[in-house]
Amino acid sequence: MFCNHDILVKRKSILDQFRKGVSTLGLLKEMEKKPQLFEESFIHKGKVTQESVANCLHFVNSEDADNESVFQMLQSFVRNASVQDLEDLHKFVTGSHTSSGAILPYHVSVSSHESDSFFASCCLLQLKLPKYFTSYSDSELALRVVLEGKGSSFTTA
Repeated sequence: MFCNHDILVKRKSILDQFRKGVSTLGLLKEMEKKPQLFEESFIHKGKVTQESVANCLHFVNSEDADNESVFQMLQSFVRNASVQDLEDLHKFVTGSHTSSGAILPYHVSVSSHESDSFFASCCLLQLKLPKYFTSYSDSELALRVVLEGKGSSFTTA
């Protein structure tokens, strides 16, 4: 029942709005005539890699010493992450395991804040990291808990 509601009501209404928007612009007819030309705008066939994730991270106020250590911990996590970890991080920040060509190359603004929780805004592509970690191992453990959805210290908007 919940699955039907989620698919038929929530997602269909969003797709109907999108279809109406593209139709208003006259693009829908072109998309229907030549769907292969528009495929890359909606379906990304690449994989999430350490390099692709690292390249999309843009650190805000990175010259601040407090921020720098937090940012270095995130960079270390990305360098050491498995493909599953990268996909989970990507989903936490963007809301999706994969990205379409329509939003690539995306830029995730990374900042730190005086809180004990991780915060990601999928709409704004923002990631806020807590400043309180003193070691990489603590930071990595907390981030893994958040990405696996097992923690109470995570927020997505």
